[in-house]
Amino acid sequence: MQLQRFDLSAVIIRTTAIALLALIAGCSSDPYAESALEPNISSNRTATTAEVGLARHLKRIKAKFYGAYWCPFCTKQKELFPKEALGYINYIECDAGGQNPRPDLCTKAKIKSFPTWEIQGRRYSGLLSLEELAELSGYKGDRNFQNRI
Repeated sequence: MQLQRFDLSAVIIRTTAIALLALIAGCSSDPYAESALEPNISSNRTATTAEVGLARHLKRIKAKFYGAYWCPFCTKQKELFPKEALGYINYIECDAGGQNPRPDLCTKAKIKSFPTWEIQGRRYSGLLSLEELAELSGYKGDRNFQNRI
């Protein structure tokens, strides 16, 4: 019986290549995120009462949004909130190359994919609609959101 040998460097190269391809294809391993690649973003970027109310609620309950500047799903998640509402969101940049980075917080929280929301002690990975965020966070206010996935 002949023993088979494997080249560790070849395994590392293949694994790295596969990881890079997965990263290029999308930054979340969440199966729901892939069905939500193209959110229907309203051209009207004025915040509605519903969007600001949800954002304020998320801030009040100390929800956290972990992401990376290069992540297309994170960008789409941010685009669901008009500028006026996005200012209330506790966004944590996980990549050291991003603006106001806090990779230490992401490492401490053991964040494995982007975007990841932490809401009331539970984690949710992947692009979430405003309706889903409202439901998961227990938001009781106006849900007439303009921007939808």
